[in-house]
Amino acid sequence: MMISRDDSGGELVYVTPNIALDPRARLIYLTKESLVPEDILATTLSKVLENNRVRHAVVAGYVAILFGRTRRSDDVDFLIEPLDESCFIKLAKEIASAGFKLMQGDIYSETSVQKVFENYLRQGYGIRLMLDEQILPNIELKIAETTIQNYAIANSYKVIINSEHHVRISPLELQIAYKLYLGSDKDVGDAIFLYTLFRDVLDSDELRKWCTALHTDCSALEAVQ
Repeated sequence: MMISRDDSGGELVYVTPNIALDPRARLIYLTKESLVPEDILATTLSKVLENNRVRHAVVAGYVAILFGRTRRSDDVDFLIEPLDESCFIKLAKEIASAGFKLMQGDIYSETSVQKVFENYLRQGYGIRLMLDEQILPNIELKIAETTIQNYAIANSYKVIINSEHHVRISPLELQIAYKLYLGSDKDVGDAIFLYTLFRDVLDSDELRKWCTALHTDCSALEAVQ
């Protein structure tokens, strides 16, 4: 692991030659040879949300895929901060202008968007967005409701990809603990992948805190060499 300074004087911790972390600024710099479809979805929507000052974070399987886990996903999971109907209607127009369509309604119809908000987001359900007629992978977008979901947004890391794209992700310690909590082979594999990659820069107390909060067993990580 190498430590250096960036142009602003911040401390960069190199996790790998293509991943550098600035813990104080909560920034991760990532270099990738090419973007996978999930990257394009995530960075396109993240740009819209950032431009409209909607706080958000990506959670679940895409976080591992972002950093190089060689598997695919049917969706990219976004959490956004609570917002009211009028704000969502305005946001939907910006999302549409970026090339997204609603899978549960017509994103170009304010009446349809209003119904989607009432019947899905307001009820705690996610909505599906597809980009340029691409059904899979798509985006599942939900409004944060729980303490943990709101924590993920408030403490998100901004990942800058190839100096031009960006996306916000859940804190790694929370992400790892949550994946262990889900418990499937795929989810545990994601947790072990992220832990193996970032273990030298993870906050072990934070990781234990989330494992305890989620009542999950972190012992799967003990065997990681």
